[in-house]
Amino acid sequence: MFKSPFFAALCFIFASSYAEQSEPSVKEICKLVAPGTTIIYPNTCDKWVRCPSSFSAEDYEEGSCVFGLYFNKDTGRCESIENVICPYASAETSNRCASKEDGTFLAHPDNCSGYIFCSKGKEMQSTCPFGLIFHPGKASCVYVNEYKCPIKQSAAKANPICKAVPKGLLLANVNDCTKYYKCDEGSQLNSLQCNEGEAYNYSTKECVSRNQVICHPSAPQLEPEIDVCGSENNTVVGYIADKESCSYYYICAERKDGKPDRKPMHLKCPNGYFFDSKTWSCRDRVNVKCYLDRCEGMGNKYVNVIGDCTSYAHCKNGVTLNNGKCKSGLFFDERSQICTQDIITYAACSP
Repeated sequence: MFKSPFFAALCFIFASSYAEQSEPSVKEICKLVAPGTTIIYPNTCDKWVRCPSSFSAEDYEEGSCVFGLYFNKDTGRCESIENVICPYASAETSNRCASKEDGTFLAHPDNCSGYIFCSKGKEMQSTCPFGLIFHPGKASCVYVNEYKCPIKQSAAKANPICKAVPKGLLLANVNDCTKYYKCDEGSQLNSLQCNEGEAYNYSTKECVSRNQVICHPSAPQLEPEIDVCGSENNTVVGYIADKESCSYYYICAERKDGKPDRKPMHLKCPNGYFFDSKTWSCRDRVNVKCYLDRCEGMGNKYVNVIGDCTSYAHCKNGVTLNNGKCKSGLFFDERSQICTQDIITYAACSP
């Protein structure tokens, strides 16, 4: 039996090296598939195992087919040997002739041109002449246009993971929640990407909205998408004020597909300046009407209060502690940090 290096086949899935292993373990496979998935037990043809009901559980269930049957990983049940192509079948690991009559011909499990002749309960392997393939129904070698061989690719070249799981099964990518894997007809593992705004839900085996997804427990958590640039039907392009800060702003880029920018640049005005959405500029903080906490960046100083230039706010570590008011006839000047007789009409405190 050909032993393909596990590391070479699966280094893009696992972070650690399994160079000395020919096949992944049951535990390694079950970590990638949805909970409760039934797989063929690696390196066997007649045994199966059901993965735990959850990622953290250990309730593995094992079973084996009765005499003369192989486990069909695609249908999830034991079936007649003639109807099952075991990905691990070879002269070294199984004897398909054990329950067959002498003189029976069987198709080779991983070679369209090969066949097996049963003699005294033992297998005798042979190959059709060049250009011919074996027809199990006729028990003879025929031309390729006379029979469609079901073998897409040699089992020896199949991906170790795909050899154990049902055909077409989706598997989680433990390195990226927006991607997943799928075993194709040829037992090759293909990397796929969810649509924009979606991620792979490993428990339901489907791509869902990012805000509804349950990522594989081993996968890095998704960074929250920023929605300041509008929606699918109302895209915003340009400079947008940060709703949580007077000095920060976003730059929403225009996309070719017309969709809103979900990764806009997030920038900050210099100290002492606030972002002005009307002029798209960083201006002296007293000239910008910002309805958020104006103590931002002011440490333990005092600042003007929106809507009342005679009042002030006392800051503590850049956050408003309490408010005060100048004596009658006086105005508060944020620049000089005093109450003054000069009339203050900063935009920051004007009604």
